[in-house]
Amino acid sequence: MSFLVEPRKIWWRKALFQVHLWLGVGLGLYFAVVCLTGSVIVYKKEMERAMIPQLIRVAPLEKRVSFQGMVDTVRAAYPKATLQNVYLYWTPGTSWSFRMQSKTEGRIQVYVDPYRGTILGEDRYRGKFLQWVYDLHVNLLMGDLGEWLNGWGGFSLAIVSLSGIVVWWPGKQYWKNGFVYEFRARWKRQNYDMHKVGGLVSSVFLILPAVTGAYWSFPAVYEEWIEKLTGTPAKVASPRVEAVKEWVSLDVVLDRAIQAVPGGTPTLFRLAAKPTEVHSLHHILPWDWRTQGDHVVYLHPGTGEVVRVTYHHEVPLGARIQRDIFGLHFGTFAGDVSRVSWVLVGVAPTVLFVTGVLMWWNRSLSKKWRKSAR
Repeated sequence: MSFLVEPRKIWWRKALFQVHLWLGVGLGLYFAVVCLTGSVIVYKKEMERAMIPQLIRVAPLEKRVSFQGMVDTVRAAYPKATLQNVYLYWTPGTSWSFRMQSKTEGRIQVYVDPYRGTILGEDRYRGKFLQWVYDLHVNLLMGDLGEWLNGWGGFSLAIVSLSGIVVWWPGKQYWKNGFVYEFRARWKRQNYDMHKVGGLVSSVFLILPAVTGAYWSFPAVYEEWIEKLTGTPAKVASPRVEAVKEWVSLDVVLDRAIQAVPGGTPTLFRLAAKPTEVHSLHHILPWDWRTQGDHVVYLHPGTGEVVRVTYHHEVPLGARIQRDIFGLHFGTFAGDVSRVSWVLVGVAPTVLFVTGVLMWWNRSLSKKWRKSAR
């Protein structure tokens, strides 16, 4: 007797079916919530910007104003908040976005007209619906505890997905039946086929965001294993400099950072947060996985000189894998094709939970119910 020929007679397949059933039923609602919220935040940034068109679109002019001047204007308007980074949008007629962090107000996104240097308005994240969805996805609205639970939830979803693929296998003589959907059959059979076919297709993809999502719950463990498997470091530390008392003009810094990566599109400028830290500018090149780009220029805040240029393909394998976890989890590795696919994949656990519970009812619970009633 072989699993390939008669899988349903194999004892470990039966045991795996029970694991699939009880994890799916017991955690199915949790999987549905986390994956649905994940589908939403795949395009969270775009949706947030779509809700505030008056802060995004501006009348373009021939030249943009001083970057240093924009920074000074924002800091003067928010003296109690810390400027962390700036999203640079080079499409004509698009505002630049300054991320401020306040101890009392949380994250505040300030939008500035890059042609006139005036503040257009702000978008506060505390209390926003999309931010609530994001927090629900990341930590179940429970802080560090929820984030830790989510890590184990990711492993559980991977187990359910893998076991579902094994349970799906009907045997080599009937493997084609595993892809059949009877559109004219009664609802019970259609429910079964939906779970069978939909489960197989979605499970293949669900494993990836499930496993990569657990990284943020256990980063040290993941990085340790990445280093063991690749024999290379899982992170490349940002350069450090001697403590800087005064910064050179950010116009000089930005200009040199842009020139450091020919052909790249500058996207995200991070300001040094400590005296020994450096400024950095992300660049995006074709085929980059991260939306802000995979290539970084580091600059000395005191002199404006380029300290280091880090191209993604030049960093150690372990560091590339650690960086690529973001793209694999959020589906940015193939542009909108993978992002739309990830949105659809995120809906699948809800469908599988409903169809799975109905199958369980049809096969087991309804019989016990009728027997109890008699």
